[in-house]
Amino acid sequence: MNPVIPSGILNIDKPSGITSHDVVDVLRKVLKGTKIGHTGTLDPMATGLLVICIGDATKLSEHLTCQDKKYSVKMFLGVETDTYDVTGRIVFASVMNKDEIYIKERIKRFIGKQMQTPPIYSAIRIDGKRAYEYAREGSEVELKPREIEIYDISNISVNIVKRNVSFDVHCTKGTYIRSLVNDMGKKIGSGATMSELRRIANGNNTVSDSIKLYDFLKLQYEDMIKIIIPIEKYYENSKAIYLNDVEYNKFVNGVKLECICYDKLVRVYCEKKYKGIGIIEDNILKRYIIE
Repeated sequence: MNPVIPSGILNIDKPSGITSHDVVDVLRKVLKGTKIGHTGTLDPMATGLLVICIGDATKLSEHLTCQDKKYSVKMFLGVETDTYDVTGRIVFASVMNKDEIYIKERIKRFIGKQMQTPPIYSAIRIDGKRAYEYAREGSEVELKPREIEIYDISNISVNIVKRNVSFDVHCTKGTYIRSLVNDMGKKIGSGATMSELRRIANGNNTVSDSIKLYDFLKLQYEDMIKIIIPIEKYYENSKAIYLNDVEYNKFVNGVKLECICYDKLVRVYCEKKYKGIGIIEDNILKRYIIE
């Protein structure tokens, strides 16, 4: 008999060439009989950290998706494409007459809050259809700008001869790196398109703590289960709330309890036994995930 699949977090290093949904589909076939979701779509060409929520941890998807992200980015100068990456059709090309210092200075200007328009080749829904479906049809649609924040851009490297630029970026959720690259190209004055993208962090999760998808699939079933991080362990650094029997019965039945705490998600215990995760809003503890 196969071991019980625990509810928890699985950090997968997504390969290039497949969608985030493809990864979820593969895992559903392997870890049968449990709910599985991810916390932030990666483009098919992109690689890197895809945080997978399993079982009751799928309730955490919204919380984890809202966390900030870090990416390692490469872009090619002198061209723009309709998809804003190298998989698209070239729509603009120019000669290069910029120097390294100028390029780095223009890139650094993107640190801070700003309005960003998502790429037309994106999964944003407009009147029930994905934006990329309109793009493939040749239909024009208006995508509204949204506020994002670039916390930092570091490790900028410029190769003028090869027209390659690489950098790391730390940003808010909802930031489209392809749009960022496209905007950078315009600011530099030469145009640019994204050539590589790798997510290196999602909140406190890092790609160094992940396992490559195909390496995971090579494991024995028992070893796959061991890699899943149980919810209690995942939140081991959050505050622990200890309830007595009366308080716990109220908690499990959805009664809101007063609780002054600065953590949003907390571990809940009764008689020193882990019982689940609570959410605190306006100093009120509410049931979120029950073991």
